Amino acid sequence: MRIVILLLLILKTTAALRAQEALPDSISLHLRQANNDSAKYAASMSAVYYFVELNRDSLLHYLNECLVLAQRNGQELEEGWALASIGYCYTGMGEYSKALANFLKAFAIAEDPQNEVQEWLPPGETGRHRRLYYLSYTNHLYAILMANVRNYEQAIYHFGEAKRIALELNVPRGVIWANMNLGFYYLILNKPDSALLFANQAKSLALKIPGEQKYLGEITLNIAKISLQKGDTAKAKQLYHESLRESEEQKNYINLIQTYGALSKLYMHKDAKDSANWYARKALDYMQAIGKSANSIINISGIYKNLYLSYQLNNQPDSALKYAGMALVTSDSITNNEINSLAAFQKLSLGEQLRLQNLEKERVIYQGKVRTFALFAGLGIFLLIAVILYRNNRKKQTANKILEQALNDLKSTQTQLIQSEKMASLGELTAGIAHEIQNPLNFVNNFSELSNELINEMNQELDKGDIPLAKAISNDIQQNLEKINHHGKRADAIVKSMLQHSNKASGHKEPTDINALADEYLRLAYHGFKGKDPQDAAHSSFNATIKTDFDPAAVIINIIPQDIGRVLLNLYNNAFYAVKEKQKTEIRRDVMHDVPTMHGVLDTMQYQPQVLVSTKKKDNAVEITVKDNGNGIPEKIIDKIFQPFFT
Repeated sequence: MRIVILLLLILKTTAALRAQEALPDSISLHLRQANNDSAKYAASMSAVYYFVELNRDSLLHYLNECLVLAQRNGQELEEGWALASIGYCYTGMGEYSKALANFLKAFAIAEDPQNEVQEWLPPGETGRHRRLYYLSYTNHLYAILMANVRNYEQAIYHFGEAKRIALELNVPRGVIWANMNLGFYYLILNKPDSALLFANQAKSLALKIPGEQKYLGEITLNIAKISLQKGDTAKAKQLYHESLRESEEQKNYINLIQTYGALSKLYMHKDAKDSANWYARKALDYMQAIGKSANSIINISGIYKNLYLSYQLNNQPDSALKYAGMALVTSDSITNNEINSLAAFQKLSLGEQLRLQNLEKERVIYQGKVRTFALFAGLGIFLLIAVILYRNNRKKQTANKILEQALNDLKSTQTQLIQSEKMASLGELTAGIAHEIQNPLNFVNNFSELSNELINEMNQELDKGDIPLAKAISNDIQQNLEKINHHGKRADAIVKSMLQHSNKASGHKEPTDINALADEYLRLAYHGFKGKDPQDAAHSSFNATIKTDFDPAAVIINIIPQDIGRVLLNLYNNAFYAVKEKQKTEIRRDVMHDVPTMHGVLDTMQYQPQVLVSTKKKDNAVEITVKDNGNGIPEKIIDKIFQPFFT
């Protein structure tokens, strides 16, 4: 079975047994009468459709014409189509490195949504549909290249991508061909169940869609091979003959040759020498009738080999020797071309070059020993697999080293981020605590200074002998001392709380007053944020209205207070940041619109920053809610807020 792909999902039928290399008069006339680039492009595409699978030299010429016209007029999508088609053409010619270069350029164009703005679009088609269609098309052609270089894993992946996009665009042809090729390569990978699944899907859909029976014979041929692999020889034979009938009806002569060859092999295994020879000769007759247009598609060496084996089975040594020699010559030619193409494509390493030298030596030995052909072919395949496994192992080792280095870099970056976060959190917490301590210390300092002044006044009154007034001043001093004691205890409580939170977390839960914890960190965050607020002529001191709504039922719960405290601190800081940013926006808006001011301070009464914290008991849980009236989270980062290290 050969790989099938239609350019623009429309393949020019190779209906005649002998190809005509001259253009039909209608297409030649179209090319001569084209008076602008878009008309020339359409005419060149008609020539491309005609030469598909017919003459690759002519096909490549008109594809290059299309490419030049598309590039000259800035039609990126049509340029991508031409590049992908040229890549497919080079694949068929065995020039895999050139094919790859064109496919990479085609993918870059088809994957870019900016290329959807085009002028040369068929009526009723959107730029997006055209781009995705070409992306499916490029995936399909690229899969064929991957199959030719025996990278079946990538071939199956890109056939799957082509199918996925074809399903999205509702293009049944693309689905049929993708399923057909997936069935073929899963059989090569010795997965007959998967191969049968895709082949049956392809056949079922091809029978339902009018005009899509062109490759029905190829699908049936693959199902026959699957049946034979599963051991059902009778069903395989029936399907081979069904494939012959379908290929004759659709004039698919390439598949007809493939099926005759498969039947010849089947009858050789059954020791039916006459039938084996008859089907082998039928394959040769059709191949000679088609001529050189089939040379790059059909395994000519396989046809000669079938004839050699069938004549040997019929005890006709002269004919057997003739076709054995022809099989050898064509096999050598194919092997040489394939070796050269793979060398350019893969940039072979020293080990692979040694492998090719071994293959060359084996080829020389094989010329003198026709009967050992199968043995040396098997040895070559074994060496190829060994080299591929060796290269894969080297690539895995290199990839592991790269991943190990990346992991070490990530760990180092993570450590730095954690340390930076710790220092930032410590700074914010320290600022909040400093503001909390400063408040009672101000009271202590003020009442101490006032008490000193009162003591001086009391001494003066005692010197005057005014005892009642001295006692009144003494009472004032006593009240001041009580206030100093009160605020000193406040500062002491703050310091104790700070020490408690500075202790390393035990990691164990403990009964905690969640309302008190939420309120404490709210005050710390607020004072810490006020401490960072600029106080100059252009900005007012930051103030926010803080409201709390604590549920009395949500009091004592088992938590790790240090961990929950850090979470609350982050939430509060985000809330204060949001309302402050909105306040700045409002102030700038007032300035731009010349809002009247009083005493040089902007009137920001239109917007008052507010932060609301509430708790609520719910069954066996407590819900803590932090709300603010700031700008909110921008839509462009809403999906990233749970992303590690995102800030």
